[in-house]
Amino acid sequence: MSEKIGEIARESADYRCERCHKPTRLEKGTVIPACPHCGYDTYDLSNPRFEGKDGSLGPHEPG
Repeated sequence: MSEKIGEIARESADYRCERCHKPTRLEKGTVIPACPHCGYDTYDLSNPRFEGKDGSLGPHEPG
């Protein structure tokens, strides 16, 4: 599920930018900002189980 800027973080976690794939740590209850690395407006939860070292998605994660 995607999270967008201006929404409230539902959990404390690393959120991964859907454009540059860099993680940003957000705490539950905080307002989600634009990506500090590239300014993009959409994140998904970072899950190292499904990511390559470059941040690319593995074969079992949709997106």
